[in-house]
Amino acid sequence: MSMTIIDRIKKSVNNIIYTGTHGIVDQELATRITLVNTLSLALVILIVSVGIIYYSLTSQLSILLPASIEAILAVSPIFFNHYKKYNVASLITFFTQCLASLYFGLLLGNVIELQAMVIFLFLITFLIFKDEMIRRICIGTSMFILLVLEVSYYNNLVTLIPLDHTTAVIFKALSVVGVMLLILIVGRPYVKSNDELHKANHFKKMYVYQVTHEMRTPLNAIYGVAQLIKREIKLDAHLKKIAPLVDHLLTASDNARHIINNVLDMAQIELGKTESVSIEAFELTPFISKIIEVNKIIARSRNIKIHLLVEDMPAVVIGDTLKLNQVITNLLANAIKYANKNSTVNVRVKCNMDKWQMQFMNQGSPIPAEKLNSIFEPFVTNKNKYTEGTGLGLYIVKNKVNSMNGTISAESSTAGDVCFTLNLPLKTGTMEDIIPEETGESTGQDLSNIHVLIAEDNELNAKLLTLFFNSTGCTVTITSNGLEVLEEIKKNIPDIIIMDYHMEVMDGEETLKVLKSTPAYKNIPVIIATGDIYAESQKALMIAGANAIIEKPINHKDLLTIMNQHVHHYDEELQE
Repeated sequence: MSMTIIDRIKKSVNNIIYTGTHGIVDQELATRITLVNTLSLALVILIVSVGIIYYSLTSQLSILLPASIEAILAVSPIFFNHYKKYNVASLITFFTQCLASLYFGLLLGNVIELQAMVIFLFLITFLIFKDEMIRRICIGTSMFILLVLEVSYYNNLVTLIPLDHTTAVIFKALSVVGVMLLILIVGRPYVKSNDELHKANHFKKMYVYQVTHEMRTPLNAIYGVAQLIKREIKLDAHLKKIAPLVDHLLTASDNARHIINNVLDMAQIELGKTESVSIEAFELTPFISKIIEVNKIIARSRNIKIHLLVEDMPAVVIGDTLKLNQVITNLLANAIKYANKNSTVNVRVKCNMDKWQMQFMNQGSPIPAEKLNSIFEPFVTNKNKYTEGTGLGLYIVKNKVNSMNGTISAESSTAGDVCFTLNLPLKTGTMEDIIPEETGESTGQDLSNIHVLIAEDNELNAKLLTLFFNSTGCTVTITSNGLEVLEEIKKNIPDIIIMDYHMEVMDGEETLKVLKSTPAYKNIPVIIATGDIYAESQKALMIAGANAIIEKPINHKDLLTIMNQHVHHYDEELQE
């Protein structure tokens, strides 16, 4: 029976707290309504309790009657919220307590800590009011009451109600406890909200992690098919007619991979991951020209030309080529996307004292001034019926530019001339500083007679890798998880293992640990293929013993390059 009564009390309290929130879509407004209702209920309980205690101790009505009036006023905001008069409810809650603090503070003096109550009112101003002007009025009122109380205490302007020592101590304790309870009541929902926010962020990270992995799997298949068709076109002149279509397919795959990488970069930034900088020397003009060539296919579809102009720049520059590639690709793709048809996108590179500058200029729709101020924020995009975008590209660009100690800005004229300007520290190199790229063709290593063991749980991806390796003359064995890998190498030790990271039964990391801890297998080169670009995951794989990591969708040329490096190294180890 007692539980039923408690349940009814809880239900009644919840009904009071959520009065007026039915049908409210704005979560911020709903939070303010429930806060006002909670304060009203708590204040009524505190006022009635203190009034009764005061009357039982003193048998005087000088506090009980005003406290009763205050209790009636304190409960009225709940009714106003019920009738959707939200601002009125908030104002009554605030000013009722202001008047009560002033009245009881003047009559009781420093016996009760009403200064703490006034400070509390000052703080809740920001929680129960959204309008800036109302906030200023309420803050000014709180400060005025505090000043009046202090002046009254100092000059004895009002005759205080006499209280004996015991009653004074009890009232002082009650006032402190009361204010603490109010702070706890107000703060608890926000602590709970913060915990829920942390949980939501964790689930969001896991969602991005999982969805991105799932997206890379079919994308890997598409990219693999396109590369195989491209290879067949080179071998069969009759297929040259479809070469442009395959180029479009490869470009589309690159764009999809680019979007996924942006989402993952966004997740890394949200997690507070620091961008590491990898410095190397490179030839500037060929580097930029290569990126432009990739984007020309997209530009051609809208009859847009790309013009590159390099002025007074050294031939060799030192910088982070990976980040530069991402930044230039994003800015160039953005310029093409929002350019008018039949126009020209101009890319100008020039020396600017101790910095070098890149400008990406196009003619399109003008960007409003208010959007220019927020264009580098996440999810800000200039979508129209001709363009699509996630609104992440420029945000990623800004973070990567910042990590390279550079700056980026945007300008737009009313005529629609838009210019993004990138400034980076200029570090000049020489041709001798450039480390020659190792490619499958340049090493001279013959891969036609090697045995490749593939561990891939996606049947289509495994089939496509098999077709690719067969075309290069390799012998291929397919497994679907780490346990099958360990069983297979007992029968026949391969020259190299290409293994997926995420697999059922036994994943890539667990399999690596077993392989590298077994003397007979520890020298077999293992390349991990994964769509997981999180730095901590890749670090764990390298610690487990991976010889290299290649990201999905797999670029066949890059895969051959890595294989050349490690199969050659493995042969040398066997000879030793």
